[in-house]
Amino acid sequence: MRRKLRSAAAANGQRKDNRGYPRAMATEERVGARLARLRKVRGLTQVQFAAAVHYSVSLVKQVERGVVAPSAPFVAAAASALGVHPNTLFGTDEPLVDEPDYGQLMVLRAAVDAWDDPRPEGEPITLDLVDRRLDAINRTLERAAGTATGSTAYATAAVDLAALLHHLYVMAEATGAAGARAQAALHDAYRLTATVAGRFRQADLAAVASERHIALAQAMGDPIRQAISAFHRSSIHLRAGRYADGLRLLERARRDLDGRSAVSTQLHLRSAVLAARSGDLALADEHVAEARSCGTSSSEYRGIDPSELNVAVHWCAVPVEAADGAEALRRGSEVRLANQSRPERLGHHHIDQARAWLLHGDRERCVAELNTARRVAPFSTRHHPSVRETVLAIATADRRTTDSLADFARWAGIQF
Repeated sequence: MRRKLRSAAAANGQRKDNRGYPRAMATEERVGARLARLRKVRGLTQVQFAAAVHYSVSLVKQVERGVVAPSAPFVAAAASALGVHPNTLFGTDEPLVDEPDYGQLMVLRAAVDAWDDPRPEGEPITLDLVDRRLDAINRTLERAAGTATGSTAYATAAVDLAALLHHLYVMAEATGAAGARAQAALHDAYRLTATVAGRFRQADLAAVASERHIALAQAMGDPIRQAISAFHRSSIHLRAGRYADGLRLLERARRDLDGRSAVSTQLHLRSAVLAARSGDLALADEHVAEARSCGTSSSEYRGIDPSELNVAVHWCAVPVEAADGAEALRRGSEVRLANQSRPERLGHHHIDQARAWLLHGDRERCVAELNTARRVAPFSTRHHPSVRETVLAIATADRRTTDSLADFARWAGIQF
């Protein structure tokens, strides 16, 4: 006996199909609907819009109808043609801040703003203690994906970072080795702040923190820190669809690095994603091969992941980014990812495999991969924009909703 999907929409009398499930006519607006509305506002026909984004008219129609989940490159190109940010099409412009977290984020905002008027609390702390606390925050954020209440971990990190920033502003003014070490710690604290702000969709705070760590790396004259900042800067190009600009940025950053360094590995992996989204899978594979040849498995720099797990995840991901589902599935069948210490990476892999199965036309296997991602990385899976679009595309294409899809949608808060 199939269970009915209970939702607010159903309770409000939403139309159902002959099996009792809500029809796949989204009560929440999705990318295709936003795209169609903005396209009409701009006075563009589907033919004109397709020419502007360099995709087929057929694909544009399918995305607007909701029968195809748009890829990240498609969304980036569409946003550029419509003159909006990709978040506008994904529907993630609104800040993702629960009421209990708001006060904690305000504390972090105040700390970022206090760079010229720091007010460290308690006795002065040592750089060794600063490093231990930054390591703890970094581990907390890495593991948050594997929890059901990851937002709590991010909110706690916001308070911890705020306290450290006040101390680091003072410590970074010192001269000599102590001052240089404090500046390096401040660079990490700013990057972690940008990560926390980004998770809560506080774009302005994330931008300020990013500008700070970029400027600090330049002032330090440290090519490795500059390369790490370039890696974070490249995410802006990635989201906006400026793939060539992102590739040039990372190429410049690699020039001053030892080719076998952990940071070089990370830069090559990001370059692989940029190349794949531009449609150049061969170049993407070259960057993955370069990353693998670096031969490093760990890094002394926080937020840099040269591990075999990360390289394998990217090797499987780049065909998906290039819309080659069959190749992504072939690669996925050849790897065994068992490192449970990085739930976000594992979850991302299963989300990519779900997208590949959808491209391949097997919606049942797609849902199975989504449920695996849910099990290993519930927090990041629930808030991943492509997950929502993938689920809605399945619901729109299928004439009936399976128990598995209904259960996943209910858990993720997705209403049909």
